Amino acid sequence: MYATEADLKRRFGVQQIENLKLMFPAPDEDEEVETVDAVQTALQDATEEINGYIGGRYSLPLPNVPSNLNRIACDIARYRLHFEQPTEHVTKLYDDAIAFLKRVQDNKADLQIMDAQTQEIVQDQVDTRPSAAPIGTTYTDGVFSDDVLGKMPTM
Repeated sequence: MYATEADLKRRFGVQQIENLKLMFPAPDEDEEVETVDAVQTALQDATEEINGYIGGRYSLPLPNVPSNLNRIACDIARYRLHFEQPTEHVTKLYDDAIAFLKRVQDNKADLQIMDAQTQEIVQDQVDTRPSAAPIGTTYTDGVFSDDVLGKMPTM
């Protein structure tokens, strides 16, 4: 995940996050429903939403989480925690986060992901070469050279 409950509490305050947790309805006593941790669910939803936008551009999972992605995950999770009626400010932060993710998706913005070992920015291009080529095509990175492939029988 790109954020934790501690990140949410640090960014928005312990009291606000605790109040949001209390807003979620508890299961009825006679129902045998597993207790759901509202914060963990919101954080997981935020992570999945973010991955939907950046997965086409970055290899997932990311090597480390840049600070702007942590902030965005917190904004999305807080929006999800306001499940009934988010405030105008919370909605604006959510909309801004989604707009940034769309710019990342469209290659108009970058996440600036640093490699933990080299402290260099990770390239954002996903390797799109096929791991295998369809029959009858030439694939230069294969096991056999074109000469060997040329000597093989065709179908």
